[in-house]
Amino acid sequence: MFLSRLTPLVLVTAMVAAACGSSDVALAVGATTIDRAALTQLVEDSYGPDSVGTTMGTAGVVEVLDQMVRYEAVVDMLAEHGLEAGPNDLDAARDRLIVAGLDPEAPALSTLIRWQAALDLVVAAGDSVRDAYEAGAEVVGHDLCTSHILVADESQALVVMDRLGSGEDFADLAGELSQDPGSAARGGGLGCAPIGSFVPTYERAALGALSGGDDLVGPVPSQFGFHVIRIDQPGVIEPAPFDTLGERLPGVILHMATLTRDITVDPRYGTWDNAVGRVVRPAGPASPDGVGGGS
Repeated sequence: MFLSRLTPLVLVTAMVAAACGSSDVALAVGATTIDRAALTQLVEDSYGPDSVGTTMGTAGVVEVLDQMVRYEAVVDMLAEHGLEAGPNDLDAARDRLIVAGLDPEAPALSTLIRWQAALDLVVAAGDSVRDAYEAGAEVVGHDLCTSHILVADESQALVVMDRLGSGEDFADLAGELSQDPGSAARGGGLGCAPIGSFVPTYERAALGALSGGDDLVGPVPSQFGFHVIRIDQPGVIEPAPFDTLGERLPGVILHMATLTRDITVDPRYGTWDNAVGRVVRPAGPASPDGVGGGS
């Protein structure tokens, strides 16, 4: 149910304009900063001109920020190792996006081209990508030995976290609450599997927990619901040699990029949870400009 086949990536998302100059930094990913005005424009590009300050609220901002963190982290990681997309790379990325259905007049096109070009460079697996992988390979030097409790929504996952924090038994809660019947019958156990075996959000959270020395992480969203994940064994292994990664390489690099970048989010929009690998929205409502409360 939770296995995932990683394939070469084509970025087909309907959002994000390039950041412009401002002293108000909304997001920093490595050496890259995104300002408040740019974030507001990104939200409009994603959800339409009527979204800001009305129906979108903080959840949409967090979704935009999550996308930005992932792809800007890859761009930043490659740049750290001297690899940036050239004119030919950008032209090829533009063609791929248009063939995939992106409007050639889309306001977000220039940024999406830059992101797609970075992903294409990863798939090409040149020497600089090898260097980037080998420099950070220890963060993905794991088999993932996990158990999980799957529930329908985030509030239920938070209740599970609270009950575990109060000392209730993980296996008992999995049998009682988990919506994955196969693993629930085993106390939530999913066994051990190599990186590339699970859906990306589950896998990234397990890696984040391992990197932080945690044995429990959640809530973790996926297309199946929300997971609370327990790390069952340390799972440390020799990182896979670069030449053996094949179609797993893009997913591995996406994980590595966020695990090895310094990521900071303006608190008005939320906080970066490095274990789960996502932006967590703030408790308060969005401000009238649609991008978080406070000033």
